[in-house]
Amino acid sequence: MSPGENFGIEVNFLTGRFAATCHNDRRQPEWPPHPARLFSALVAAWADADEPDIAERAALEWVESLPPPAIAASDAVPRRVVPHFVPVNDASVVSTTWYERRAREVLRLSAELHAELAASGGEMTRKAGRIEGRLAKAKEVQAQVGRAGNTNPSSAVAMLPEQRGKQGRFYPSVTPGDPRVRFRWDASIPEEVAEALDRLLRRVTRLGHSSSLVSCRLIADASHATFEVGSGGGSLRGVRSGQLAELERRFARHRGFKPRSLPFTDVRYRSVAEATKQPEVEAGCRPDTAGEWLVFEFAPGFRSFPATRVVELAAAMRAAVFHYSDAPIPEGVSGHSADGTPTAAPHVAFLPVPYVGFDHADGRLLGMAVSVPEAVGDDARRALYRAIGNWEKAALPDGPKLTLGAQGVVRLRRQLGPATLISLRPSAWHRASHRWVSATPIALPRHPGRLGGGAAAARAKAWAAAESSVASACGHVGLPEPVSLEVSLNPFLKGVRPAIRFPAFSQNGRSGQPVRRQLVHASVTFESPVAGPLMLGAGRFLGLGLMRPAPMAESLEDGGSGPGE
Repeated sequence: MSPGENFGIEVNFLTGRFAATCHNDRRQPEWPPHPARLFSALVAAWADADEPDIAERAALEWVESLPPPAIAASDAVPRRVVPHFVPVNDASVVSTTWYERRAREVLRLSAELHAELAASGGEMTRKAGRIEGRLAKAKEVQAQVGRAGNTNPSSAVAMLPEQRGKQGRFYPSVTPGDPRVRFRWDASIPEEVAEALDRLLRRVTRLGHSSSLVSCRLIADASHATFEVGSGGGSLRGVRSGQLAELERRFARHRGFKPRSLPFTDVRYRSVAEATKQPEVEAGCRPDTAGEWLVFEFAPGFRSFPATRVVELAAAMRAAVFHYSDAPIPEGVSGHSADGTPTAAPHVAFLPVPYVGFDHADGRLLGMAVSVPEAVGDDARRALYRAIGNWEKAALPDGPKLTLGAQGVVRLRRQLGPATLISLRPSAWHRASHRWVSATPIALPRHPGRLGGGAAAARAKAWAAAESSVASACGHVGLPEPVSLEVSLNPFLKGVRPAIRFPAFSQNGRSGQPVRRQLVHASVTFESPVAGPLMLGAGRFLGLGLMRPAPMAESLEDGGSGPGE
């Protein structure tokens, strides 16, 4: 490479397949390869040397100090994941009860010996000698396992190959269209760093599972990125300054055989193709609800819920995230100021995503989205990511769950790559459009009066008030007044449920007493295109008032009304 050139790393999957498990779902493959995984492979190659090279360590520390790289990776086809049942490795003829009792005895005698030696100034007294003898006897397990009659017969039989218990293991993988993946940094690499890094790359033989054989090399910046840093489709595990030192500290604890986890920094990436597909949006035509979505799909076997239960599921997800948040929860996440009053600033919303707008749409919920407006600050954003990470880690390997009381538990899994379901793709809800239609009813901030009864003049006045309330809701999220607006109790999209089918929605009013909000559907048209996501009304942070750009077909790559599932 010539001095001053931007540099990249090319990873070539020699078998044409990449086998690696998603860090928060053992049944899902990872794609594209995460930068933190590549960095860990480099660290492993460096540490595997008899005498790790100082120059190579300096090269690794230089790489970890750089901003996250752009990634060039083709589309990949995931292999159907099936469980492989393998024998467990911890079968023993020593019962767990016996082992725990013996371990407690060893700890007790060790503490006694330490106390006696401390009292005698380190001199081996008679008492210390007796304690040491009992300790040696407690540590001797040969008498327990070496003679017939002392072992548990059922435990011994369980060690035979045909009797060993088995546990399910999953080996997800993908087959990329192009077996080469390139990581690109916008930085010129010093010559001495390039030489050391090139030596390391020659020694990297696998990425992910041991079956993912690779060859790696240093390249000049010559590839077009397909994934770049920015709000969008999902998060990848990146590295930060101090990554190498943290890996060393963790290795000192697990020594390669105890359970371990890869340290990483959550970095938001977006698909370049999806970003370039978005039309230009005039300044002032972007609501304050616009931003990124963190998408969760329901785990396989999930019993579907109708869209009428959006508030229930949204509240359950908010409660779960708040439970795993560090106190105090930032205003941008909680939606409340330090004094407990509702904030006037944009904040995180929890949105169940329905299957609507397609020919065969039935309105059932397909997954959940955590909507993070662009105005949410970095501290609140990091607190949210940390809370979600804690939630996912606490629920491994089954995935995070929503508790719905008597209705049971709903399992989720975060969508890290492009979603298979069109309705779960953020682009389906973020696309700029002149016309927006409600997928879930809007909770009007002001009660318009009786919409379905009374005198004709009173009904007309109530409907006019409802239209005015929806127009005000548009202004409340920073949008101009619509050029046309239609309000109804019936839906405007296929699959959407009528407003009267949704449970009553109440909020605390200024007096502190619950106020019931009128629910309506709306079709809103703006003079200039508006980019989403767009949520309107009083319940927009709990799944109500979720709007979808119309017509639907324009949001699909193939131009058809393809399946939402």
